[in-house]
Amino acid sequence: MELLNEKIRNDGFYSVGFNPLIEQYIMIVIICHWFWFERYYLISKEEYEWFDSAIQKLDDLAHDCYKQGVKHPRFYCSELECENTTEQVTNFRTLLTNSKPTE
Repeated sequence: MELLNEKIRNDGFYSVGFNPLIEQYIMIVIICHWFWFERYYLISKEEYEWFDSAIQKLDDLAHDCYKQGVKHPRFYCSELECENTTEQVTNFRTLLTNSKPTE
């Protein structure tokens, strides 16, 4: 997946950036259980900019996304297919292929 101007928060287990294909800012939260996978959440440009201006607010948002998981209202899709609805599976495949699905 392509993220422009990606910023990585190693100690917070997340990153943020802009995906030009869907024209949205995205937060990628890394989930660590018995294995690692990623969940994707939509964020605003202002929230993306918190990385440089208000990192604690962004940390709090990442933590909230982590705690609520797929129930968070900003949840876009998961790398773990069983967490996705049919629409979210399409979202994830779009992110992976870097091309919009054909109608």
